[in-house]
Amino acid sequence: MKKFIIILATSLIPIMSFGNSTPKQAWIASIYKGVVELKVQLGQQVKKGQLIFEVNQDQYEAVKKYNEQTVKFNKLILARGEKLVKNKSISLDDYQQCQRDMKMAKAQLELTKANIALSKYYAPFDGTVTNIICYDGSGLGDNDPEVQITEGSVKIDTAHRVAMVCTRWPGVLDVKVQEGEKVKKGQLLYTINTDDMKAQQIIDEANIEYLSTVVKREKKLYKTNTISLLKYYTAINNLDEAISNLKQVKIQLKQSSGYAPFDGTITRFYNRYTGSGNGAGKPLLDITAAQ
Repeated sequence: MKKFIIILATSLIPIMSFGNSTPKQAWIASIYKGVVELKVQLGQQVKKGQLIFEVNQDQYEAVKKYNEQTVKFNKLILARGEKLVKNKSISLDDYQQCQRDMKMAKAQLELTKANIALSKYYAPFDGTVTNIICYDGSGLGDNDPEVQITEGSVKIDTAHRVAMVCTRWPGVLDVKVQEGEKVKKGQLLYTINTDDMKAQQIIDEANIEYLSTVVKREKKLYKTNTISLLKYYTAINNLDEAISNLKQVKIQLKQSSGYAPFDGTITRFYNRYTGSGNGAGKPLLDITAAQ
């Protein structure tokens, strides 16, 4: 399992080590944009190989389910094609295309599994969690440092922790809080304009409705040998893909708002306010924990 780690010379939080030598530090960063799911707390002792955080995998899981369905269906189609090609009920070209589609479906499933595996990040050595940039639910940019591990036992100030809140998806901001405002855990901080996502949802729903009728029609035509096995398979695959696309849009809509990870005060804005665009994983504001 590869770990993408950035080594920095200094920490954002003062560190007091037990000993004279400077402890080894590692910043652990995600290679993907996404939504943070922390598995550790600031100041926690961790072991080498322990899961530190992951990037939310809801979209990858939706794609994986579609890939698994595609592999399963291709397997049935290929088995059927082997019988039909022997008695020349389908052409050799159709059968070879079924073989190709099976290989591609398996490869796509393995690619999705690899993406899921690379969304989990682990401690490179025994140590202490000495810094956390973004907390649960925040957006995270690709290659942005997220959690710092310092080797050995370290005392740090956990009471004054700061959370950087980043947007999950690119869009136009509607900020719900002001600098200096006190907020409660779970309070809405911002939303992004979702008109494009809602429009895509309508398109996907209409596409699913249409493709469902196509599949019903093609099924009848295939049973009467009016169309080829490949054409019938293509109709089903198109429907499955449209269903998967709709699931992903719904996930994006669900993740279009940001909430406070803990009680605290809005202590900084990163020059982005209502009406401004903000990219996926780009910082919007800081929250300092309540004392």
